[in-house]
Amino acid sequence: MNLVVDIGNTLTKVAVFRANELAASEKMNNLTPEIAKKWLQEFPVKKCILVTVRADQNKIAGLLKQNTEVFVHLTHSTQLPFKILYLTPETLGKDRVAAVAGAYNRFPKSNVLIVDLGTAITYDFINSNAEYTGGNISPGLTMRYKALNAFTNSLPLMENHEIDTNFGYDTRTAIIAGVQQGIINELSGYINDYLSHYDNLKIIFTGGDAEFFVNKLKKPIFVIPNLVLEGLNFILEFNASTL
Repeated sequence: MNLVVDIGNTLTKVAVFRANELAASEKMNNLTPEIAKKWLQEFPVKKCILVTVRADQNKIAGLLKQNTEVFVHLTHSTQLPFKILYLTPETLGKDRVAAVAGAYNRFPKSNVLIVDLGTAITYDFINSNAEYTGGNISPGLTMRYKALNAFTNSLPLMENHEIDTNFGYDTRTAIIAGVQQGIINELSGYINDYLSHYDNLKIIFTGGDAEFFVNKLKKPIFVIPNLVLEGLNFILEFNASTL
C-alpha cells in the first residue's frame, strides 16, 4: 500500500492507496509524528510520497522515510512521467504538478486542461505529447469576496450564496452575482479558447469549488475531487518503478 501526504499552509491531507484505488483519506490541521505513526501502524504501507509547502517538516519526513521501503519527497528535481516546459520549475506549485500528473494518468496521450478551483483558481495544460506547457493563476471565489471587502470602505464581506440572477438587485446580490458570474465568464472563456485550439480536449475540474461551478457550465467536464492525491500516488509509483 502507498501513503500519500500533502502538507499545505492550512490543511494536511493524508491518503492510502491500494494500487490505484483510494482506500482511505483524511484532512487535518496538523500532521504530528504520533498521527503519522498511527497511519503507518494501521495500514501495511511500503511506499510513501510527501509534498509540503512548509519548511519545518524534517521530523515527519525522517519518520516516513525510516518506516517505508520507498520514500519520495516531491521537489522540482523529482522524476516525472511527463516533460515540464515551465521556465521556472523550481517555483511551480507542487500541487499543480500533482494535478497534472493525475490528469496524465487518467488521460494519457490527450490534450487536458486542468482547472483547480480552490483558494486560487489555477489553469494548467498538458498536451498529447506529454508536455506540460504552463498555466495561469487567478483569484478564487472566497479571495474575490475578501478583496472587495478589504479594499473598499463600504462593501460587506459576502459568503458563497448562489442566487438566480446574473445581475444584482441590491448590494449583497450585486457582489455575489458579480463575483460568481465573473468566474463563470472566466471559466467559459478559457474553455472555449482551448476547445478552439485543441482537438479531443479533456477538461478536468478539481478543488473545493469544482462542484459549485461545473453545474453552471454547459460543457463536458470531468470533476475529480482527489486529482492531486491521485497524481501524487502516480508520481510515487513512477519513481518506484525506476529503482
